[in-house]
Formats: sequence, structure tokens, C-alpha cells
Amino acid sequence: MKKRGIIYCMTMVVFTAFLISGCAKSAADEATSGITEEAAAREYDSIDFDTVTIMDEEVPLGSSVNNADTEEMTALRTMAVTAFELANQQRTAAGLAALTWDADLENAAAVRSAECVQLFSHTRPDGSEWYTVNSQIMHGENLAFGYDSANSVVTAWMNSPSHKDNILYPSFTRGAIAIYKSGNTYYFAQEFRY
Repeated sequence: MKKRGIIYCMTMVVFTAFLISGCAKSAADEATSGITEEAAAREYDSIDFDTVTIMDEEVPLGSSVNNADTEEMTALRTMAVTAFELANQQRTAAGLAALTWDADLENAAAVRSAECVQLFSHTRPDGSEWYTVNSQIMHGENLAFGYDSANSVVTAWMNSPSHKDNILYPSFTRGAIAIYKSGNTYYFAQEFRY
């Protein structure tokens, strides 16, 4: 009886370890990509245009600050522009005007996508609100990480009600997307403007 009990206990330990490792793997797999819980947006009448924060950060568009090569930066910017065009297709399919690409928002998105490596949130790593990169022009934001194509990130945003609302918000007229690559992970920031 003791021998059977030991074998049973050892089998249960192995089985439990297997289950735990499987659950841990599933949780890790789920964390390889994602979007924020909610999109961020500010109502037009809540913006104080007399009080403006303008960014003092500069981040090379598209990739890690120190190891970006021109070819990689071009590929990431191409992916960002493609995602922007796909989002505009969603707008026009819904009977809305397409957004116009905004270079100032692209610079703000570059800062935000780089910050998401440190803190994936609509709160910046220094604890300030997302729009403080440039409060005069940043009125909506969608974030994502881990997606490997323009289509997959726009699909994820469109499958989330709050992110979709930002993409299809009729009062937004301009926008931009920037992608920051850290290791093999892409961090996306989509910014919107009235």
C-alpha cells in the first residue's frame, strides 16, 4: 500500500507540475500581443488650448533609438502608413471622411510608441497623461504591442469597441501611427486630432 501511495503522490506531483507549466505557458502566450483595456480620448470642449504642453523628446521614427538602421526604419514606417490606410478604409466603409496624415502627430506617436516599451499604458512612464507629449494636438490614442503586421493591429483595434470608436469618431480629422521595435516586439501608437 505504501508503494502504491508513493507512486500515486509522485504521479499527482508530475501531473500538477504539467498543468501549472501549461497554464503558465498559456498566460505567457496570451501576453505576446495585446491592446490597452480602453482607448484614450479627450472631448473637444474639455481641451484648454491656452495651456499647452509640447514635447521635448525626440525619438527616431520607427525603431529603437540606438540600433535602428535605415532599412528597418523604412520598413516600420511603411507598416505604420499601411495601418493608417487600413484604418481609413474602415472609416470610409462607415461613410466617414478619411483622416489626413499629420506629421506632428507622427512625432508624438513615435514618442508614445517608444514609451510603451517601458510602460504599456495611456499613462506615460513619468506618471503624466498620454496627451502631455503635445496636449494641443493629441486628442485620441490607440495602443498595441506584439502584432506583426498592419492588418493584424488594425483588426485588433477594430475588434475592441473603444479602439474602434476612436478610429470611427467622426470629429477626428487627422491622425498618424508610429511603430517602435524593441527586440522582436512591435509597439504601435495611433494618435488622433480634431
